[in-house]
Amino acid sequence: MESMRIILVYLICIITVNAFGQGSPTYSLRGTMLDEVSKQPIIGALVYARNFENGGTVTDEEGEFKLVGLPLGRHTLQTSYIGYIATVMDIEIKSGKELVIDVLMKEDVSALKEVVVTAKDHKSRAINTMSYASSRTFSVEESNKFAGAVDDPARMAQSFAGVMPANDGNNYISIRGNHPSSLLYRVEGIDVPNPNHFGDIASSGGGVSVLSSQVLSDSDFSTGAFSSEYGNAIGGIFDIRLRKGNNEKREYTFKAGFLGIEAAVEGPFSKKYKGSYLVNYRYSTLSLISKLGVDLTGVLNYTDLSYNIHLPLKKGRVSLFGINGKSNQDIDQDIEDLPKDSGAQSHSSLGKFISDVYINGGKYSVPIFGGKGFLTATIAHSITDGGLREETKTEYTHYAFFNKFDIRQKNDKISSALTMTKKVNAKLSFRTGAYFDRLGYSIQFDDYQDATNFTSIIDNKDNTSLGRAYGQLQYRWNEKWSANVGLHYAHFFLNGSQSVEPRGNIQYDFSEKTNLSIAYGRHSQIQPLVVYFVKDVNGNLINKSLDFTKANHLVLTYNHNINEHTRIKTELYYQSLSKVPIGLGPNANYAIVNQQFLFPDFKLVNDGKGRNMGMELTVERFMKNNFYYIASTSIFDSKYKTSTDKWFNTRYNTQYISSITIGKDWTVGKSKRNTFGVNIKNAFAGGQWDTPIDRVASQLMQTEVRTEDKPFTERVKNYYKLDVGIKYKRNKNKYTSTLSLDIMNATNNKNIGGTSYDVQNDKITEWTMMPLVPIMSYKIEF
Repeated sequence: MESMRIILVYLICIITVNAFGQGSPTYSLRGTMLDEVSKQPIIGALVYARNFENGGTVTDEEGEFKLVGLPLGRHTLQTSYIGYIATVMDIEIKSGKELVIDVLMKEDVSALKEVVVTAKDHKSRAINTMSYASSRTFSVEESNKFAGAVDDPARMAQSFAGVMPANDGNNYISIRGNHPSSLLYRVEGIDVPNPNHFGDIASSGGGVSVLSSQVLSDSDFSTGAFSSEYGNAIGGIFDIRLRKGNNEKREYTFKAGFLGIEAAVEGPFSKKYKGSYLVNYRYSTLSLISKLGVDLTGVLNYTDLSYNIHLPLKKGRVSLFGINGKSNQDIDQDIEDLPKDSGAQSHSSLGKFISDVYINGGKYSVPIFGGKGFLTATIAHSITDGGLREETKTEYTHYAFFNKFDIRQKNDKISSALTMTKKVNAKLSFRTGAYFDRLGYSIQFDDYQDATNFTSIIDNKDNTSLGRAYGQLQYRWNEKWSANVGLHYAHFFLNGSQSVEPRGNIQYDFSEKTNLSIAYGRHSQIQPLVVYFVKDVNGNLINKSLDFTKANHLVLTYNHNINEHTRIKTELYYQSLSKVPIGLGPNANYAIVNQQFLFPDFKLVNDGKGRNMGMELTVERFMKNNFYYIASTSIFDSKYKTSTDKWFNTRYNTQYISSITIGKDWTVGKSKRNTFGVNIKNAFAGGQWDTPIDRVASQLMQTEVRTEDKPFTERVKNYYKLDVGIKYKRNKNKYTSTLSLDIMNATNNKNIGGTSYDVQNDKITEWTMMPLVPIMSYKIEF
């Protein structure tokens, strides 16, 4: 019988552990086994590495385990416990850093009937047990390994179905045709502002992520019909979790490359205490070279500091975390920086761009209900400080061009969250919580008519608040049927806007390998704060009364696991948007869902609508035998409607996206301790849409004029990008070193980002996105 086989394996594991206690293993794996809902330790669970005769153990009274004597390289780790669904995961043992993991196991509703032996890869479901449709786990290894990801979660996510780069020169992403600002970032269970260097405060992307992979743990990514705890987002969710430092020994990581010089340290506070610290610091490589005296133009200066401090208590635990980044770029151009055929006689452009973000917080978690649940309280303080100041003077034969503006925006946010989760039994669990954000702001926008005279578009300093609450319940009737229902409520104190949002999901499992689910969610999002404080000529706030933008998501998901490491997943979705801010009069065809640069400085009303619909197909092989791939295709349509009652393409309605991300590692060297890997990403997509330029009117007005009655009717050429990554990893006795080369846009394809009008030469020009960019780095872990 299967039960007897499991008991026999248990006995062998116990004998193995005792035998290894007599030796000195070279490499080890440590971790903690937890119930995925209650987060309580699972005692006596079986943990073993397949195809390794000495690779088994059982968890102790705290749910902790340790596998010793594992050889270098990749292993398949399997966990088993009576009454729980077995889990498998691919792990990599390196000589320079001990692997410490958390394993979450899902209780089987048919517990004690017989032992479940069909294992499921942990990546096939979200870490958040209340997340369902359009959600998946992504690992730190994926952001390190995927070609073109360069340790950035947002660039890594571009390998997933329905995700399109808005401009591949940065990490702004459009999900299922939605605007990039509709993406929400959460860190350690609390909403955070845009965590990117050179990012726009009113959006969710930038040039370089402040989130270093050195401090990240496995996290979740959602693209639609979010569970009830997520709010103030209509496009997507990055639910980021930070890694705990090693609590038994001190370890170091040093990395140097094109993007920056980075150093991390982690370790225990003492041998008698299980607390740990993890700190990472990074500094821009180009900025350092510039400070050494090398003359570089337009240097991207940035630095960041991240940390996670874990403090276990007698009952519960406390963590202190922070993600802090400073970035700026000076603008200093003269006539030599213009194209030779520009026709300019003189040119000067001076300015500065800044983008700083500071996020620091603390979290307290404690078990409640006799270990059947837990309570988490989180508080965080974040500051975003951004601005752009620029003055441009260009002299041509027949006219002079002048442009000067000064934008400065600072947001000061205090966020608090309280969450309670209870597992009633194997079938029923629920979660409830509340969030409160105090939003302080300071916004100034001056538009200059000449060198000294300007119009104050915005000049305001005040504070407001956003409050939210939610509840959700998950019920599993039997092995076939399960459901998740909940409600989210939001209140914006600035103008009293409210939103009540029902959400739910029901899933049917045809077998252990195949399931079908349908999910619905109503979602809402406030506008970027800067939009609410635009003033008219009399100094009145013209957009203060704007409501939430609202969206209804409906998703049908079919998932089939071919085996424990390969799956096919397809999703049909429909998103209906309402209360979209649009313009009036001459701006009647404007909608905020297409905003590309800066922000609108005119009156908006919530009369716009939108719709996004499509189908996605993903064939995915998780890492197995040093080989993985993700092949995804999305076909969709993204439209918006203004008061003109006509449906138009959104800017991001590329209509199709197709990509394949693939990688293979080979063990090399005399002792087979080293690894050589090749990773490739090949992406195709339709072109984005733009509003045509009226060439005759532009020449007459001596400035760019768009045909505003035909918005987004002109399409740029189709998008293609090939990224190639090569890694060579060496495992020495006491350290691991990795040499990497990522070639982004390896074919140097000139992807078009949009068009502009050249007044002097009376022609329409196209501006291109990222050219071929090689990024080399060297990392050592010890």
